[in-house]
Amino acid sequence: MLSLEIRKKTGGTEIHRLNGGALTLGASSGNEIVVRARGVAGRHVRIFEKDGGYHLGLYKGVDAVWLNGRQFEGGPISPGDRITIGEATITVVNARLPLRQTPIDELPATDTATPPSLAPAPTTEVEYRGLRLSAYRLCREGRSAEQIATGLVDLLDREFSPSEWAVGEFSGATFRPLASTFLESPAIPPRMLEAALGGERVVRSESVTGVLTLIVEPSLERSLALGILVRESPRLPARAILLLEEMAQVAGIAAAAVSAPPEPMGARVPVEIAPRAENLSEAELILRETDDLKKITDTISRQIIDRAMRRVEGNQSRAAEILNISRGSLIAKLKEYQIPDYRYLRRERTRRP
Repeated sequence: MLSLEIRKKTGGTEIHRLNGGALTLGASSGNEIVVRARGVAGRHVRIFEKDGGYHLGLYKGVDAVWLNGRQFEGGPISPGDRITIGEATITVVNARLPLRQTPIDELPATDTATPPSLAPAPTTEVEYRGLRLSAYRLCREGRSAEQIATGLVDLLDREFSPSEWAVGEFSGATFRPLASTFLESPAIPPRMLEAALGGERVVRSESVTGVLTLIVEPSLERSLALGILVRESPRLPARAILLLEEMAQVAGIAAAAVSAPPEPMGARVPVEIAPRAENLSEAELILRETDDLKKITDTISRQIIDRAMRRVEGNQSRAAEILNISRGSLIAKLKEYQIPDYRYLRRERTRRP
């Protein structure tokens, strides 16, 4: 039995008791022990049985940890040891091996921990539909913006690892993460923030560290806009970016709803300032009126297809490629949702002097 007490600088104490020959610890939800604190990498350390005791190994590329106040690059640990990783302190409370010990020849040949196998990223429409419904359910059940953000980060990290994710508030020209799996706070180029502030929904920046993408939804006129920030590794397909747009839109609506100040007891809202239905988006009306996930999905899908058709000025072949569906399926959706023919935008553009 291995018992660990985890304390974070932000407060709170957690006790983890685990049986087994090995475990991983880090900020990613794919670990046996998840520690969300500054300085903790997605997969930071691995604790395993060796030579009749427990040893700690570091993953490649992570910062060194501290053991009882001294820099530590891996080795045996015992009860009473304090392991410091960034702003988290892990105390080994108990390290008693189970009765059946792992044979030495079954252990890794080196001290470098091997990351656990990752689930393949979604590729089919059925898998994307399942992700969409899971995200909508998280947003509907969230009781705070922080809870919604944490749920979405866990979902995305689980389905699209090893990309790094953050969900947070976008206001003015700043992005404040509410939940994140980034190894360190990402530096967002000013031009990305300016583009998002100017109304761009998807902003990307390529560098030697990968592709940094910021998705901001809903429109910035709202009092609370949630954004999704991702460092893509590998680069995400166009279908995944469209899914993130949907998630950000629904999350922004849900977060605005739970963040609204409660109405005082007995207070009455004057008729002239009561929110009117025409001031709400179609998606917001549906979310307020029903819990029917199919109706919510159809509403958001219509908006995404409408937006794609507007972007490509009615070019059905290009829109089908962006949406990752066949042209026949797109034509059927256009008829079902009664989406207008945006080819007139192309004609207007060619007529301009």
